[in-house]
Amino acid sequence: MNVKGMTYPLIEGQDEKQVYWIEKGEAVQIGQTYETIWLEKTSHQSILVREQELVSEKIGNRTIRLTMDAESYAPLEFVEYQEGVQTVHALYRTDEVVITRGNEQSVLPIRTKSVDLFSIELLLRSLPLTVDSTLSFNGFSAVSGREVPIQVHPLRHELLTTESGEHVETLYVQITFGERIQYYWIDPVKRELLKQSSQIADGVSLEFRR
Repeated sequence: MNVKGMTYPLIEGQDEKQVYWIEKGEAVQIGQTYETIWLEKTSHQSILVREQELVSEKIGNRTIRLTMDAESYAPLEFVEYQEGVQTVHALYRTDEVVITRGNEQSVLPIRTKSVDLFSIELLLRSLPLTVDSTLSFNGFSAVSGREVPIQVHPLRHELLTTESGEHVETLYVQITFGERIQYYWIDPVKRELLKQSSQIADGVSLEFRR
């Protein structure tokens, strides 16, 4: 799917979320995420940068930085660090991606107009989503080195209470990454992502809450 011309201008800024481990109905805070989004301009291109740091003793410390074309959301570069050590570097080209892990490098073909999985949360804030509509993307995971079909399905409007106690009317969205499903709560007015939930094991889920 080509998103060029479809998206609202993305709001630059910073965000912080609390990370919860939920097992057998009991939620325990296990960390935080710190995120910054900013725009860089070169002589011929506007570049959008998303950087997110996860701090957690339970699931590990990780930093991811993704750069992409600000108009088309075409990925340019993906870098992942775990415990301060670079683990994955992906350099995107038109129809291929060069992935480096340690001393090993591989060149993989990708579909044109693919999006990096790490950009989906930006697209959720930028696309004009409506209930019962469905959007499909060719996704690519730089971490696994695999193509992942993505479907975005806004299910309904839902009242959400944030960590600060604020009540917000949100858009509740289901996203399918291949066979994996995640849920997102989005403020459609401010175009902010307030909550994310994903099942990581039988009876265990992770939630990221604003």
